Amino acid sequence: MSEANKYFWLKKQADGTSRIGISDSGVEELGSISFIDYPEVNAKLKIDGEFISVEAEKAVTDLVSPVNGTVAKINPNLENDLSDLNSTKAEQRWIVEINEA
Repeated sequence: MSEANKYFWLKKQADGTSRIGISDSGVEELGSISFIDYPEVNAKLKIDGEFISVEAEKAVTDLVSPVNGTVAKINPNLENDLSDLNSTKAEQRWIVEINEA
């Protein structure tokens, strides 16, 4: 199992894509997130390969991808406001939707 699994959750969507978000344990370990550097749409992700860079209350770190796939969409709610990433509701903490490989 990928080390990334402690930071992220993965959920299949009705359209066949999968949504990746910050897990409860990721929020607990990182603290409040103040900056995130996203992958581009159509970027290829590899398990344990580069995924996102995060600046947070407890860490500044690069996090690796929990799955193989291609980025289909970035959460538009995070464009100007990262408060959803610090939400207590896991479903609001999604970062990208991907087409799994």
